[in-house]
Amino acid sequence: MDAVFRYHIPELHPLAVHFPIALLLAAALAALIWMVWGAPFWRRVTCLLATAGAAGALFAWFTGDAMAEQAAGVPIVDELVDLHERMALYALIAALLASATLGLLTWAASASRRGRFADSAPDRLPYRLAAGLLALLAAALTAWAGHIGATMTWGVSG
Repeated sequence: MDAVFRYHIPELHPLAVHFPIALLLAAALAALIWMVWGAPFWRRVTCLLATAGAAGALFAWFTGDAMAEQAAGVPIVDELVDLHERMALYALIAALLASATLGLLTWAASASRRGRFADSAPDRLPYRLAAGLLALLAAALTAWAGHIGATMTWGVSG
């Protein structure tokens, strides 16, 4: 047990990246369920997971530069870091769009229950498909950026 406390992790990025991967993949699964059944519960779950995943992606994004500086000069990192950063940016944008869209739909559903709108349009199929596809896109881009990052960390030439 003492060995665990003798070492430290110099950068937060390796810790931060796991949260958006897990949360946005879970959001994608919840979005699939919501797209099929249309239950408001699954919209709210998807919104919560996507928002937490977007926050995690934002944190991972801001911790990435320090990690890139520390790993500079490693051939595989030098080769893949630009692609990794670009895919991470696309994933972050998709996660923020998914989160914002789901938040807007959840707000609209809440407003419709208070009588501001005539019906609960946020759970209609076109809205479920649009928001759900954004959640799926965010998860796919995050998984791809994560794969590139894992390749930079663990990849061997073969």
